Amino acid sequence: MTDRIDAPDRRRSQRISHSVPLFVRYPDPPFEFVGHLNAVEVSSHGCVIHAPRPFPHGTRLRLDILDRHRTTTARVVHSDPIGSGMHRTSWTVALELDQPGNVWRVNPPPRDWPKIMDPQRNRESETRPDIDTRNTLPDIHG
Repeated sequence: MTDRIDAPDRRRSQRISHSVPLFVRYPDPPFEFVGHLNAVEVSSHGCVIHAPRPFPHGTRLRLDILDRHRTTTARVVHSDPIGSGMHRTSWTVALELDQPGNVWRVNPPPRDWPKIMDPQRNRESETRPDIDTRNTLPDIHG
């Protein structure tokens, strides 16, 4: 049974709908994985990706953020199948960043995202188009 979580204080930072191309790496057997995936939701504490397979809870992944030329690491919080049936072909995987922050370079970030000063990020925000943070998702995920 899945509980619906409506309490806004359950999430540490607002999650927004935003597609970010990633190159995801987990080189350790028996769960080796290397591939291009997309984050479909992001926050300053993590993201949600769609993957062709589940990842075990606690698995550490390396994320190369392709359109931002950055690398970060995250751990798997949970993997849930998309749809129903015997043959699962896609999974929703929730990741928690090892170092919280605006690695997605959302500009302007939601107000509850931590303010981390990064001179490179400040210079780039002047030349990159803003990402509209008004397209937010309701906070129903745990």
